[in-house]
Amino acid sequence: MQNHFITNLLDLKGVIVTKFRNRKNRIRIHIELPIREQTYPSCHSKTSRVHDYRFQLIKDIPFYYNKKVFLYYRKRRYVCLNCNKRFYEKNSFLPKRARKTNRLSYFIIELLKDKHSMKDVAKISNVSSPTVASLLPYLSTSASYLPEVLCIDEFRANSGNFKYQVSLIDGKIGKPIDIVECRHKHYLFSYFNKFTLAERNKVKYVIMDLWQPYKDLAKNFFPNAKIVADRFHYARYIVQAVDTVRKQVQSKLTPKERIYFKHSRKLLLSRYINLNREQREELNYILINYSEELRRVYNEKEELLDIIHSNDKYKAIDKLNKWIKDNLDANYEALKECAKTYSNWIQEIRNSLLVPYSNGVMEGYNNKIKVLKRVAFGFRNFQNFKARILLMN
Repeated sequence: MQNHFITNLLDLKGVIVTKFRNRKNRIRIHIELPIREQTYPSCHSKTSRVHDYRFQLIKDIPFYYNKKVFLYYRKRRYVCLNCNKRFYEKNSFLPKRARKTNRLSYFIIELLKDKHSMKDVAKISNVSSPTVASLLPYLSTSASYLPEVLCIDEFRANSGNFKYQVSLIDGKIGKPIDIVECRHKHYLFSYFNKFTLAERNKVKYVIMDLWQPYKDLAKNFFPNAKIVADRFHYARYIVQAVDTVRKQVQSKLTPKERIYFKHSRKLLLSRYINLNREQREELNYILINYSEELRRVYNEKEELLDIIHSNDKYKAIDKLNKWIKDNLDANYEALKECAKTYSNWIQEIRNSLLVPYSNGVMEGYNNKIKVLKRVAFGFRNFQNFKARILLMN
């Protein structure tokens, strides 16, 4: 009865438990398989003749309170009656030449899905760090398909031979499909060239920031796709213009005024509708009394953000065209440069106002990657890093 309970608990069906030892910090279970007729793989002859036994110590999933579990396996060797060769019996719980059970490998993979360092995973699983790392190359798979909504963005990894890697995410389900080792244009072209034209034609939208190599990539490889500029990235340009003018105004003030004015940054970069009464009064005082250029740039920022968040998308496009035209002729360099950038990417920005997709899910995933990097203290091996990212929930 006790043996039957142990085999059910450990999911070792068909295994005979001969002994159970429970120590302070470990559990040792002696097991063996019943004698069965075996088939020798080479000549396919059947035999039940036992040649000898070998003992093997196998690591299994830790038990309660991280108690280490070992299976002491009495492994049987059979002899083929046809060719007189020796071979080991087959079992369902241990891969060939392995020192850990299949389910311990699955347990390690589940731990790797969370933001643990490999050292911590190894400690929990009662294995070495190289053992954990040896599983990762098998999990570092490349994409075999392309999604309808492809989000693309780079992140700083310093892994392998390159400083920046590129994330590819399915914009509909918000899951990564692949990580490309390098963001260089020729490297990306080589990567997407492996997909057939039929597969690349499935992509309907490519979401990106305002980086020309991504635009060139989309035009060359995705003929049926609309290129969509990510709203967060192009809205950031006008916000940065406000901050640039604020710094210019601040540099011309006296030291005492400069300390006060420095605290105005949060007010100037926030949306006016999100401020309370006191904050609005303080902001109005700053805009009226310090700089006409700052007041103009701030107002243009508010107008553009209203356009981006407008519910009437076609009216928003008309307003956007007017905004760009007005600010291309502005007397202020910060506005003129911002409008010039928007003019160069006008079609992609218009598309962003018409479709519901953005790189928001990408930014969230990149934050998870940064946390993983900090927990693991960085990754030298790109394939291991890629496997951890693809496993992450």
